Amino acid sequence: MTALNSNYRIIYSWFVFLILSGSFSCAPKTPSSSRSYYLGNSSIKGNHVINDSELDALIPQKPNRRLLGLPFFPYVGLYRFGELFYNKEEKQRNVIEITQNYQKESLNKENSPRKLDKIQRKYAKKLKRAQVKVNQGNFFMRVLGEAPVYFNINEVLQNAEKMQKYLYNNGFFESVVTFKPDTTFNRVRVNYLVTENRPTMIKDIQYKIKNVLVDSIINANGKGAALVSKKRYDGDSFEEERIRLETLLRNEGYFGFSRQNVSYLINDTITNAATDTFFKSVDVQVRVDLPGPANKPDRYKINSIHFEVLPPSGLPDSLFRKDTVRYQGIQYVFSDKRFATKILDSKIQVRPGAFYSQKKERDTQQQLSLTDQFRFVNYSYTLDSTGKGINSFFKVIPLEKYQISTDLGLNVIQLQGAPGPFANLSYKIRNVFNGLENFEANLRGGIELVPGFLGGNNPIYRSEEVGLNTSLIFPRLLTPGSLLQKQTAAYNPRTQLGLGYNYVNRPEYTRTNLKAAMTYSWQPSNTTLFNLSLIDLNVLNTQNIRADFASLLDTLRDQGNNLINSFNKSFVSDINFNFVYNTNTLIGPPKNARYLRIALESGGTSLNILPNQERVIKDVFNDKDLQFYKYLRWNADYRRYWPVGRRSAFVARINSGAIYSYGNNKVPPYEKYFFAGGSNSLRAWLPRRLGPGRSEPRRTSNNLSFESPGEFLMEGNLEWRGFLAKFFGDINYALFIDAGNVWNLNSNAPVEQKLKTSNFLSEIAVGTGFGIRYDLSFFILRFDFGIKVYDPALQRFVLDELEFNKLFNRTQSNFLNINLGVGYPF
Repeated sequence: MTALNSNYRIIYSWFVFLILSGSFSCAPKTPSSSRSYYLGNSSIKGNHVINDSELDALIPQKPNRRLLGLPFFPYVGLYRFGELFYNKEEKQRNVIEITQNYQKESLNKENSPRKLDKIQRKYAKKLKRAQVKVNQGNFFMRVLGEAPVYFNINEVLQNAEKMQKYLYNNGFFESVVTFKPDTTFNRVRVNYLVTENRPTMIKDIQYKIKNVLVDSIINANGKGAALVSKKRYDGDSFEEERIRLETLLRNEGYFGFSRQNVSYLINDTITNAATDTFFKSVDVQVRVDLPGPANKPDRYKINSIHFEVLPPSGLPDSLFRKDTVRYQGIQYVFSDKRFATKILDSKIQVRPGAFYSQKKERDTQQQLSLTDQFRFVNYSYTLDSTGKGINSFFKVIPLEKYQISTDLGLNVIQLQGAPGPFANLSYKIRNVFNGLENFEANLRGGIELVPGFLGGNNPIYRSEEVGLNTSLIFPRLLTPGSLLQKQTAAYNPRTQLGLGYNYVNRPEYTRTNLKAAMTYSWQPSNTTLFNLSLIDLNVLNTQNIRADFASLLDTLRDQGNNLINSFNKSFVSDINFNFVYNTNTLIGPPKNARYLRIALESGGTSLNILPNQERVIKDVFNDKDLQFYKYLRWNADYRRYWPVGRRSAFVARINSGAIYSYGNNKVPPYEKYFFAGGSNSLRAWLPRRLGPGRSEPRRTSNNLSFESPGEFLMEGNLEWRGFLAKFFGDINYALFIDAGNVWNLNSNAPVEQKLKTSNFLSEIAVGTGFGIRYDLSFFILRFDFGIKVYDPALQRFVLDELEFNKLFNRTQSNFLNINLGVGYPF
């Protein structure tokens, strides 16, 4: 045992020694000994027009991570510790051994394709793991540690050269980039010194086009030109203009035209020198040389269109009988599965006899893919005997008609952290009526441990919930007389008919919700989306309610909380419209993007038009006490994303909304109120517990707080996002500031809950904090830790009241609030 402890001490001593050596390593040599000094941070000075981030992106070398900004390099120490146990020759011999074993087993099973395929998959994984260990080292070296990054004068010279070329490409023809190394301790910090000098401006742009028709097409579409006079010379804009002209002319039938047919003549000889000596001007001549004799290119026409539904992958065509149908000049061939030609025709933008259009070709592929009917959509073409006509071929493989998926997990209610299981069962039927329709059904059941509204010996109760939602989705707008169907055919139109039922059983009450909706959606571009629901109905019914809970609801109503509305038998109908503008990328974190969502809603609109409707609905449901609502509601959510460097971003958000109620009740449905607080709002407050106004949280006898609904919302968020580490994914951090609140507009609301301009600023809650996000590309797990800065209920700053020995004590005026979420908060 003594010897074993001695071995552990030796290993531990080496471990500490190597981490310290990686932290404090310093060689008293000149920077010319390039492997003696660590590479420090780089700075860029002297540039005024080109951003630092643009030039910094040209520096591929990044210094080793330090500890808290100090000259300590623990990750390098871990890397060196791993080198003690690493033998590269041994790992290379392992790769050779695996390769030899693979070859040996492959020879033994060469007559058995199935076994050979299994052996190939097995050894491919082994070989990949072995090769990673050769190239990247052991666990300490490739996962925990970080290889030392040393100062290299040749790399710095290359970086300066790249910066100067980048400046030249952006119009600074006389720019100069130098550098100055600065040695501090064991690091060399590189200062890049930029002298931009005067930029070059584009004075005049002329297009030289010998073909009259092409000249008219380009002149008619001049607004989208990438080259603009009186702007700084930018090399990238020249390539962008080539691409624009290629796309423009190919969309007009010039199938043989390419960006190589566009050239430039840049003339810097100016007869009349500019009086402003800070700038230099050049004239640009854009030459468009067209393919074909004497600049008379052929405009290609679509000769024929063939659309074929192939058999399921892996099955030969001989097993299926092919049906051929012609519709609107397009030949359709079906194998195994049949689709309505009328609906397919609305998705195919390419038309027989029309001039070729690259845009319509790609739009057709996109429209067919968005129907969720096909595994892949392939496009090909051939030229006819004249060489001027195009025969287009679309070939698709359909997805499975029936699809079942399940989902199991745990729900954690943030207020007390008690988990409860849930299960989802989803069922999908594709091409229900052979018109590309989809039927979807989702059955969800869950048990949650939630805080009871009432006190007692057992404040945590079990809540049971079962929900069934069904929808039938049509790939077109269902309108009388096919209204707007042709106009929206290229905009991915959809009509969704939904029907759902939800059942909740708690000790205090049993509640059901029957809902029905009809929603139109269309997408004019990749960045815009419209949704319009002409029918959105909800029938709410509380079947059982405990007497003590009913008494509590009455008390809350007297205090201004209209939670009681959720438990009245209600009929809620509304018309709603949503507009979304989103330039975020579909994959990865948002980069230099904007997001805007505007939602408008009118509840009980039909009651104003048909006053007898209430009586008819009450007779249908055989309930004279059925409650109706009339209200107007709007909500606007704007977000802006600014990338800063390679892995950092600054995000700002403003979210606001209001609801106005009219009619007999003067109150909206509880679900239509606005709430503040939680993981997507003000993260220093519990979900939906902030406000309204400066009112204090309402609590039960066992200190549980109630939700705080409001009729007007105003909140804003600022967040800095950056990269922290990599461990089977990216570990990112965030620093944030949240501000906002909700207020009531009802004249009967208590004074402290009302919105008043004189008290507006003093009732804005402010919180701050930090977050940790684990990004696995397909899944982001988020932890946000918020603390209060200013509490409107107390009318004072409470940041200094945070006690570190009582961080999680929610009875304190300030505490650390933990928010668990999936994905980015906004």
